[in-house]
Amino acid sequence: MSTLTAGEIVARVKSNLGFPWRESTYRDTFKFGGPDTVVNGIATTMFCSYDAIRRAVEAGCNMIVPHEDTYWNDRDDVSIVSGDPAYKLKVDYMREHDVVVFRIHDHMHAQKPDFVRVGLVRALGLDSKLETAPQSQHFTLPETTLGELAARFQQRLGDKAIRVVGDPAAKVSKLQVGVGYATPPINAPDVDVVVSGEGQETDGFLDSPEYVLDAATLGIPKGWIMLGHSVSEEQGMLEMAQWIKSFTPEVPVQLVRTGEPFWVPK
Repeated sequence: MSTLTAGEIVARVKSNLGFPWRESTYRDTFKFGGPDTVVNGIATTMFCSYDAIRRAVEAGCNMIVPHEDTYWNDRDDVSIVSGDPAYKLKVDYMREHDVVVFRIHDHMHAQKPDFVRVGLVRALGLDSKLETAPQSQHFTLPETTLGELAARFQQRLGDKAIRVVGDPAAKVSKLQVGVGYATPPINAPDVDVVVSGEGQETDGFLDSPEYVLDAATLGIPKGWIMLGHSVSEEQGMLEMAQWIKSFTPEVPVQLVRTGEPFWVPK
């Protein structure tokens, strides 16, 4: 049985990044438990939800490495949630099962290449030969329609709540990929379609559905495929699991998917 501690694993993460760890980060820290916890297995996940934690524990993992927050706010400030019944039930379960949570967000996006973007490109089935420049996330595809492209992505990801703005019959070929909240500018002349996680529906700067609606009405082929935040970024947590496994052979490492949080009425 391994005697590797969470602190030793985090030290290996830091030493394998390839760039200095930013100690000023408030995101990439221990969120529950601490460095002295002995680790039986590691689970990467997108959202550190109770369900993801429970399934990780059932799979023999007591160290959770999520990309997003644990306590429903970006700073994981427990003072604003400590009176919530969901908080108590969640931490009681983690305490009972000797769980330790260490978030990796800022340093994951700072990696070159960014695992999140690499994972999404892989999951979408985009050929790197079609990328216009390395790590540009800009692809020139064989011409298709916006509707066909969105349907292909939906099938590959199993994304039930995918949302699309634009004329489904519009001919498109130039694709720019974003993740999470990072939506590329849709008005760029070399972009027909943007893919991202989520975004506001108006008041953005040239990156809103309102702009795409006007473009479509005016006969300008533009489209926005919104996958959802979790669906767009979770793909990279597989890359994260494989990376951690490469320098932590003593314990099993696996991806525990959060999955799509939304459902569609039948």
